[in-house]
Amino acid sequence: MRFIAVITLLMSVLALGATLPTCYYTYDQISDMLADYEAQYPTLAKRVLIGHSQQDNLPIYALRITRNVDQEEYKPALLFIGQVHAEELLGVQITMSNIAEILANNQQLPYRMWLFRLDIWFIPTLNPEGHNVVTSNLDTSYRKNKRDNNNNGIFDFDPRVGYDIDGVDINRNMSFNWVHGDTLYAPTTTSTPELFDYYRGPAPMSESEVQALDNLCEERRFIYSIVWHSSRTGNLSEKCYYPFNWKQVRPSPDLSFSASIGEGLAATIVKENGSGSYEPSPNLSRKGATHDWMYQQFGTFQTLIECGTSNLQPDSTLMVNTVQRCSNATRWLLNRAMDSSSLPSNSMLTGIVTDAATGEGLQAEIIIEEHHAPWFRPRLSYENGRFYRPLATGRYTLRVRKQGYFDEVMTVGVNNSSWSERNVQLTPRQPAIMSGKVFDGEQDIPALMVIGDVYVDSLSVSGNYVYESFEGEYSVTIHAEGYYPYIGTVVLSPGTNNYNFQLSPINLIFEEDWENGLSGWDINGPWVLQEEQSASGHAITDSWGGNGFYAQNCDVWIQTQNPINLPMGGSSMLSFDSHLYTEYEYDPVRVQISADGEEWTTLWTDSGRQDWWQRIYVDLSEYSGDYYLRFRLTDQSNHVELTDPGWTIDNIRIFSGSAVSNDDSISPQIGSFALYPNSPNPFNPSTTISFANDRPASVKLEIFNIKGQKVRTLVDETLSAGTHRVVWDGTDELGRSVSSGLYMYRLSAPDFVKTRKMMMLK
Repeated sequence: MRFIAVITLLMSVLALGATLPTCYYTYDQISDMLADYEAQYPTLAKRVLIGHSQQDNLPIYALRITRNVDQEEYKPALLFIGQVHAEELLGVQITMSNIAEILANNQQLPYRMWLFRLDIWFIPTLNPEGHNVVTSNLDTSYRKNKRDNNNNGIFDFDPRVGYDIDGVDINRNMSFNWVHGDTLYAPTTTSTPELFDYYRGPAPMSESEVQALDNLCEERRFIYSIVWHSSRTGNLSEKCYYPFNWKQVRPSPDLSFSASIGEGLAATIVKENGSGSYEPSPNLSRKGATHDWMYQQFGTFQTLIECGTSNLQPDSTLMVNTVQRCSNATRWLLNRAMDSSSLPSNSMLTGIVTDAATGEGLQAEIIIEEHHAPWFRPRLSYENGRFYRPLATGRYTLRVRKQGYFDEVMTVGVNNSSWSERNVQLTPRQPAIMSGKVFDGEQDIPALMVIGDVYVDSLSVSGNYVYESFEGEYSVTIHAEGYYPYIGTVVLSPGTNNYNFQLSPINLIFEEDWENGLSGWDINGPWVLQEEQSASGHAITDSWGGNGFYAQNCDVWIQTQNPINLPMGGSSMLSFDSHLYTEYEYDPVRVQISADGEEWTTLWTDSGRQDWWQRIYVDLSEYSGDYYLRFRLTDQSNHVELTDPGWTIDNIRIFSGSAVSNDDSISPQIGSFALYPNSPNPFNPSTTISFANDRPASVKLEIFNIKGQKVRTLVDETLSAGTHRVVWDGTDELGRSVSSGLYMYRLSAPDFVKTRKMMMLK
C-alpha cells in the first residue's frame, strides 16, 4: 500500500507539471565537475570530502581553490555555500560558475592575486540528498534533507509545499538559537501552510550535513562567507541578511561592521527587474540559522543572500542572467578580503602570536574588548599563530589569551585601506602542581573540586587530589554532600603547592527539595513542579513544564511564605541547583532577601544560556534574624521570540558551618608562618606588607609583576620570631618607579610559601 501511495504522489507531481528545467546541474554532475577541476588544475584546486548526508550517506564535497593548494599557508579563508535548502538551486549554479571563472582566469588579475593571497572554499551543495529529490523531479518543492522522522523506513514526501513529513531544515539545526526553531509537525503561523518545512531536528547539530560544515569551519576559521538562498514566497527575495539585530533591538557586538559587509554586497547585485540593487538587512529572527551561528561560533562574517525572486527555478536564460548579476557579490567579497584593492575599505587586523621564550607560533584566543560578548565561542589564531580579525578603521583593545601564558593586552590601530599588522609575544607561566586533601578534621572525604573551570576528578573517590597547571591565581570551589563548601582563591607558585581543605558538617537551617509539593511558598507566575528536568526527583520551573518559554515582559517569582531564621555567627550559606536559559543581560534571574517581604535586596543575579545543572552558592553571612527568600525572573522584550526556556530550580538549602584552607590566615592549619594582606590596597605610592613567624628562620619576601618577572627583593635574611612589617615604596631593584598594575608578593621560608596580590594605581 505504501508503494502505491508513493507512486500516486509521484504521478500527481508529474500531472502538475512541476518539472525542473534541464539547465540545472545534478549532484553527480557537480561531483564529477569538481573532480575534473582538481585534475585539470592540480596546484590550484582540490576536491575535499567534508562529510556525508544524513539519510542517504552521500558524500558532501567542497572545492578548495588557492595557490599551492596542497600546502598550508594560513591565508585568509573565505567560504561560499551554494545550497542549503533543496529547492533553492540558483546558489548551486552561482558557485559552480564562480569556480569555473576563477580557475579559467587564474593567470589574470584580479584572479591571480586572489589565488595568491586567499584560501577560497566552495560547497556547491550542503544538502545533496535534498538536491537529488529536486533535480530528479521527485518533488521540485522539497526543502529539507531526508531524515526518516517517523522511522518507517520510507521517504515520506508530499508535492504540496510544507507537507513533507520526513526531513530536517538544516538551516534551523544550528546550536545557536536552535531552541527557537519549529518542532516536528509544528502548526503553521502563516497564511501559507508550511507545516513541516522548518523542522529544526531532534537536537542541536543533529544532522550530519551541519556537522560536516562545523568540522570544516573548525579547521579553516573562515573570516568571510556567503550562503546562497532563494525565497519561495518572494517576500524575502533579493535581500542580503547579515548577523544580526534581532527584532531591531538586540544588536550583535559587530553590527556596524557586519552592516558594512552586507551593504557592500547588496550594492553589487542589480535586481531582476532593474529597479535598483539588492536590499541589505540585519537578520531579525532567532531561528538557529547558519549565518548567526557562524558568527557566534567562529567570528565569521557570513551574509545570507536571497537571490532571484519567487521563481526559484527559472529557465536557462533567466538562470544565467541571475548567476551573472549575483556573481558580482562573490568578486566584491574576495576583493574585500585582500590587503590592497580598489574598494573603499579593506581594513583588517592581523598578526602572529608567538611564545616569548621559544618564538614558536601559538594557537591563542583573540579578543577585541570593544566587540566581545561572553556568549562568543573563542576566536582562535591558526596553529602557526597567524590570526585575522576584520574590523572597521579605528583603535581597539586587543587581548590575547592562552592557558599557560600571561594575557597580553595592548591598544591597536586599524587602517582603512590595508591590513594592520600587530604581532604578539606571550610570556609563558611556569608549571605548578597543586596537591593535598579534603578532610573533616578526622578523615579524608570525597568531594567535587573545581579549580578555575577544571573539575578535579580524583576527589570523587577519596579526599586526596593532584592538579597540574601553571602559576597564577585560581578560583576554587569544593563541595561534598553534607559539608560546608569551600569557596575562595589560591595562588599557585612555580613548582609544588600544598593545599589542604577542612570542611565541617553543615548545620541545616532550611531545605526544599520539592518532593512534598508547593506548600510553604507564595508563587507569582506559571511555576510548576515536574520530573522530566530535575537535579533529583522533582524540580520547580517557571515555564519549562509546559515545554514553552517564559512570557514576554514577565515578572515571575517564588518566595517563602514564612521568614527563615538565620543564626548569629556570620556563616550562613544558601545553595541551590540551577538550570538556566534566558536572554543574556536582558532577562536576569535573581536571588533576593527581605526582612519584611516588601523591600528586597538582590544577593545574586545571572542570565544567559547555562542549560545544565550547576550548584550555586550565595553568601548570607551578613544576615542574622528572620528573612524571607525570593527567586525571581524578569523579561525585557518587545517580541515573544526574544524570550527563552527559562529557569528551573532544585534542592534549595540554607545552612551554616565552616571551611578553611591551610593557606588561609584565619585557619588553624596555618602552621608557624603567616603572610597578611598588604595595606593599603590598592596603593600609591607605597604599601605595608606584614608577616609573622613563631621561630627564627631564613625568610625571603619578593615582589613580582603579572608576567612573573621579579621586580624587587624586600627581605632575604634570617629573622627572629615575631611579626614583621616591610614598606614597599613602588620601586624596583634599581630604585626606578614601577608602573600601575597588578603585582604579587611572595613569602618563602622552610616548608612555607605564600603569595598574595596587590594593585598599584597611579
